[in-house]
Amino acid sequence: MKKTFLAVDLGAGSGRMIAVDFDGRKMELEEISRWQNAPIRCGSSLHWDMESILKNLKCALSKAVSLRGKSIVSMGIDTWGVDYGLLDANAKLISNPFAYRDERTQGAMERVFSKIPKSEIYRRTGIQFMPFNTIFQLACEGELIRAKNGAKTFLMMPDLIAHALTGRISNERTNASTTQLYDPVHKDWIWDFLGALDINSELFSAGFIDAGDPIGPICKGSFSDFSSIKLVCVASHDTASAVVAVPSTQECPAYINSGTWSLPGLELPSPIISDVSFRENFTNEVGAENRVRFLKNVTGMWLVQKCLQAWQNRGRTVGYDELENGARACKPFNFIFDPDLPAFANPENMPLAISQNSLSRCGRAPEGECETFRAIQESIALKYAYVFEKLSEISGRKIVRINIMGGGSKAKMLNQFTADATGMEVSAGPVEATAIGNAVMQMKASGDISTLEEGRSIVSSSFSPQLFQPNAHHAAQWAEMSELFRQKFLKNSA
Repeated sequence: MKKTFLAVDLGAGSGRMIAVDFDGRKMELEEISRWQNAPIRCGSSLHWDMESILKNLKCALSKAVSLRGKSIVSMGIDTWGVDYGLLDANAKLISNPFAYRDERTQGAMERVFSKIPKSEIYRRTGIQFMPFNTIFQLACEGELIRAKNGAKTFLMMPDLIAHALTGRISNERTNASTTQLYDPVHKDWIWDFLGALDINSELFSAGFIDAGDPIGPICKGSFSDFSSIKLVCVASHDTASAVVAVPSTQECPAYINSGTWSLPGLELPSPIISDVSFRENFTNEVGAENRVRFLKNVTGMWLVQKCLQAWQNRGRTVGYDELENGARACKPFNFIFDPDLPAFANPENMPLAISQNSLSRCGRAPEGECETFRAIQESIALKYAYVFEKLSEISGRKIVRINIMGGGSKAKMLNQFTADATGMEVSAGPVEATAIGNAVMQMKASGDISTLEEGRSIVSSSFSPQLFQPNAHHAAQWAEMSELFRQKFLKNSA
């Protein structure tokens, strides 16, 4: 008899519920529900609409029960990292959580570094510096005021949702590690950082929970009709769940979780915190079973998503297939850029931002959608090549195969460019890696598997990736462009 595990994957643009059916040998997936999850603007600030999130989740649960009924074993929730909410003394959410792209964190890094040296923060956390990390969000003046006036409990986004469904208050480690306030070696909050930043340490008294642990029945408030369904703690950071689903038997597999953000990295048994990893701004985020995701955040499909939005605003609707077909006819390496430049963080008009960058660098700009699209794909692939070169150098591990998972694994041009730029075989898929990894940890909680390796073996037998081999005819040109990218574009963007 098939068992059904409900995987809720809430992203910073959309949410979905996937039913993962397991017959004892293989998995099958069915999308139950999908909904928009855009931040809302309140005055000058961006927030997540918790009421809308919970309403959509309840609708998805109702639909799942009608379709799967008694076969449902449990449900797990994963989201993006860094964002959080604060509960009051009555365990009520004080206000909608801020969205990480809110502009209030401008200047926050400098304020934090004036109290705690940057090198000390990295030495204790091993986390990549990004302006929206939780430590910098909490350091903002408005957050300090709110933290001192009525707030009693700090919870990351998936933990907030878990609390709304079950009443359980706890912090899951993979998401907690993205805060830059968590010590991956001692596996606890860094209490002296909180003191140095004048953040009330009582906010962090909820305690930790690990992927594979039960949370409780879904029975709170408007969710009381679903008490027969258990909520299970999964690797609640979406990248951590995706890495669970790497279809590889290799020790320390290399991967790219490809979506709005691209996360190229290695799974390691312990963190690497060194002068080199600090200089290169690599991160050591916690994974399932307390493994370490040694990786670097790279701007990914965000560039294409924002371009599509801008083109649609001017009446031009174009799909990926059309863009890829047109881009193949464009001259290669004509408009290279560093995808992680601040100018591309959240511009009103992404094609214009890319054009302005090209004009300032080489005096010309892409003409039309396809040239812009090709520039994006080549630039991301070159950034991947740089990151994997550094990953190998810092870890001392030889990388021969890259597993690309997530929605971006469908991008055939980028997959081929990645193989060409890195000189490595690329295995693309599964597309729904996050939902699959979410379900794998539920299977561990239910006793269907005992280890992560067992889960990966099931993933490998259930889904067939598409393989991309480096094109030997283009190897010299990609090597030349990789060197140019490192010497010119990364240096100039530092």
